[in-house]
Amino acid sequence: MLNNQQLNKKISFWAIFLFILKISFIGFGGGNALMPVIKNEVVKNKKWINQDEFDQILIVTNSLPGASVIQTVSYIAIKLLGTFKGIVVTLIAFIPHLLFSLLIFKLFKYVPIEYVVYIAIGTLISIIILLINFAWTYLKQAKNTLTAPLWVLIFLATFSYNVFVPAPYNIPIIPIIIMILIYTIAYLFSLKKRGKND
Repeated sequence: MLNNQQLNKKISFWAIFLFILKISFIGFGGGNALMPVIKNEVVKNKKWINQDEFDQILIVTNSLPGASVIQTVSYIAIKLLGTFKGIVVTLIAFIPHLLFSLLIFKLFKYVPIEYVVYIAIGTLISIIILLINFAWTYLKQAKNTLTAPLWVLIFLATFSYNVFVPAPYNIPIIPIIIMILIYTIAYLFSLKKRGKND
């Protein structure tokens, strides 16, 4: 893994621009559907960041309100190019995608609705497969640290929270704060118990 100074010398403005352009043009399915593509590009192919840093970005961007893809690519651009150039390259790289989206939106008025449905179904299937593969990769990585009952509990809690808690109250930061409080209480309790045993 290269340090920041080496990265700044090696990576050009245009390399980041092309990376963001590529990500924005294949942006079907929103943030989580694009995360495997971003990971493959920046961790495996280009080695701009390591796996741990990508995991941290993933946690933070999914905890904050807003578009996680824009947050992720902005972080990567700012880390590699500095604040000013990172913001500029992100803004410039998203303009072609924005114009293309407006053009598609206008053209869809002239396309029969059943074709739009077929396109949406085809896209949805590929997104579901991509997300399952992404989740499976993380499950395999965590099998030594998290037990199956804990995974089931996390899945049920997440599913219930997303399905049964109405918007705008189901923002991700609320369960994160609750989990931090629970963990802190459990940690303090274990310290107190350990102190009694000593």
